[in-house]
Amino acid sequence: FECSACPDGYGGTGLSGCEDNDECAADNGGCDPLSACTNTEGGFDCGDCPAGYTGDGLTGCADVDECATDNGGCAALTTCTNTDGGFECGACPMGYEGDGVTGCSDVDECLTDNGGCDVLVSCTNTDGGFECGACPAGYEGDGLTGCADIDECLTDNGGCDALAPCNNTDGGFTCGDCPEGYTGGGVDGCTDTDECLTDNGGCDALTLCANTDGGFTCGECPDGYTGDGDKGCTDWDECLTDNGGCDALTLCTNTDGGFECGACPQGYEGDGLSGCADIDDCAADPCENDG
Repeated sequence: FECSACPDGYGGTGLSGCEDNDECAADNGGCDPLSACTNTEGGFDCGDCPAGYTGDGLTGCADVDECATDNGGCAALTTCTNTDGGFECGACPMGYEGDGVTGCSDVDECLTDNGGCDVLVSCTNTDGGFECGACPAGYEGDGLTGCADIDECLTDNGGCDALAPCNNTDGGFTCGDCPEGYTGGGVDGCTDTDECLTDNGGCDALTLCANTDGGFTCGECPDGYTGDGDKGCTDWDECLTDNGGCDALTLCTNTDGGFECGACPQGYEGDGLSGCADIDDCAADPCENDG
């Protein structure tokens, strides 16, 4: 008799006996390395490809590029990177919080320290960032790097009148008052006050008031007066000194700002100011003098 050969999947001879071959013991039974080989009586089975792969364990497992569909399920703002059998989601970009897998939420930077903007400007939140407003009037720079006060007084006295002081302030300036002798304000302009128009500027009524820029001057007291126009003019009694210059035989009478000499007495000719000269009565017709 003759014994036929053992069938596929078995070793030995029909005469001595057939034993199952473990195909999985060599080269994973021909299954893809990523799948499991399971020995069976007279054969073997290849397991399924693991998650992240397509195909079957017998023909081969091919990696699935999850990133090709809907960014792999990562947040739209992140990068999906394909890996063997899987994928990785990148980190959320600057200005967002969260992770790339569950999602990225905008961070409102303006809620903390005004976003880093200068305290004088407004912070406006944007998607993934923020914006600093412009520095207000009176300041230079930008809201992000900082606003510095402008000293307006350094240029053309800040626009104040040249006679008025300019005082710099944070974000502006003020014009001081016009000096004495001027009307108006430092911002509108200083106009000279003509003090002489009122009460002769305070000068004595006998003197001349002359207006000057920011002030005035009083003229001198006229002849016959002492003092000055500013403090006042006082009549000078000329008669107290040397009879005012009148002849000693005449009466000196003081007047406002002057004096008068009386007439020469009888027996004298001339006037009291130029002098009195004795009249020589004997030089006349003796008959006229005869008692």
